[in-house]
Amino acid sequence: MPSHAFVQCDVFTDRAFGGNPLAVFPDGRGIDDATMQKIAREMNLSETVFVLPPGDPGKALRRLRIFTPTTELPMAGHPVVGTWHVLALQGVVPAPASGAGSVTIQQELGVGILPVAIEFAGGAPVRVVMTQPPPRLAERPDLAGAAARALGLDPAEIATAALPLVVASTGVPYLVVPVRGRAALARIAVREADLVNCLDDAKASGLYAVSLETRAPDALASTRMLGPPAIGVAEDPATGSAAGPLAAALVHHGVVRPVDGVARFVIEQGVDMGRPSRIEAEVEGGPGAVRTVRIAGGSVVVIEGELRW
Repeated sequence: MPSHAFVQCDVFTDRAFGGNPLAVFPDGRGIDDATMQKIAREMNLSETVFVLPPGDPGKALRRLRIFTPTTELPMAGHPVVGTWHVLALQGVVPAPASGAGSVTIQQELGVGILPVAIEFAGGAPVRVVMTQPPPRLAERPDLAGAAARALGLDPAEIATAALPLVVASTGVPYLVVPVRGRAALARIAVREADLVNCLDDAKASGLYAVSLETRAPDALASTRMLGPPAIGVAEDPATGSAAGPLAAALVHHGVVRPVDGVARFVIEQGVDMGRPSRIEAEVEGGPGAVRTVRIAGGSVVVIEGELRW
């Protein structure tokens, strides 16, 4: 009977039962593709990660394969942040000799090899920083009506004065839709067929609804990620692969002004699901010239176990 150890953690939070749950299989060797997908469906979380040896050990420390309940993803944010927190706890990435500081390694994802930094305090990981692929942004004002229908909102509640509708990607494309305040964000009632049609037109993997009115006083934006049935995640409590593109768009369009070439701010998500998440964003560059996007956060281990089949 095959068995594999796993760890479940809550990501983009500093306390249990917040953030986005993630299942991590620290040693995914011997699990074939079909079984990985079955396990992800069994775990029934937004994502499940299987950690494998890299294709080239000289270029990356580990390879991460990321699955939703229905499909494999080339990249995702909270799986990277949570997985490297778990691997650091297990000693795959040792803390600096002093017990404090940052260690940067290279990871292999479906989009290629990217750096990730693990920050330690007292010998334990406290924060993981993920560098994402270069951002790509395209304005799509023609999708405002379709987005309103998909979200079950009045067209007047699509608010593009500060931030236009954009298809934005740092590895995975999202339709970023600004809405008029937290009340509109909370009132979203997805119309599935309209959402699928809207995302098909946008050639996007999900819709990231954004309010510049937030609940947390230190957050810049409040968000919700709505996914089509094909990815098996109707709504996600924290989406690093969407927060990165949003962060790029906010700087590119001048909503956030960098200080000394870097903009740092917090994006909140999951509030309307009862799983508040804090995604820290860091963007290098300026309006019209965004260069590098990073997202970061903490994680908390909540379950350790063994899956048998």
